[in-house]
Amino acid sequence: MKKTRFTEEQMVGILREADARPVPEVAKKHGVSAQTIYGWRKHFGTLEPADVKRLRQLEQENGRLKKVVADLTLDLDVFPEDVERVLNQLPGVRDSAVVGVTIAGDARVHAVLALEAGIDRHVIVGNANAQVQDHQ
Repeated sequence: MKKTRFTEEQMVGILREADARPVPEVAKKHGVSAQTIYGWRKHFGTLEPADVKRLRQLEQENGRLKKVVADLTLDLDVFPEDVERVLNQLPGVRDSAVVGVTIAGDARVHAVLALEAGIDRHVIVGNANAQVQDHQ
């Protein structure tokens, strides 16, 4: 990727200067072509220098959050929250806690169930799997 000699904030500052004065004059002052300024205008529009900095911070935070979400849902066909919601709606389940766990690259959903007396856990898990599978 080509390295530029101007930061994004400087580019926007030059654009705001070009809004007040003729583009060829501003281009000559800063040692760039008028076409370069038009390209910057197309890219940055009406942003202010402070907006560019905030936009960069938001883009970095967004990328970090996307990575976190991707890591959490890696290879899972269902979200743990969906499984927990389904389990808690089933008769005979008093409470449940569900988490996604990755062991040796294999992602799985694990649940802890608090069942009423006499309830078979295999029946509950089978019913929950059937309901969750409808949503996949």
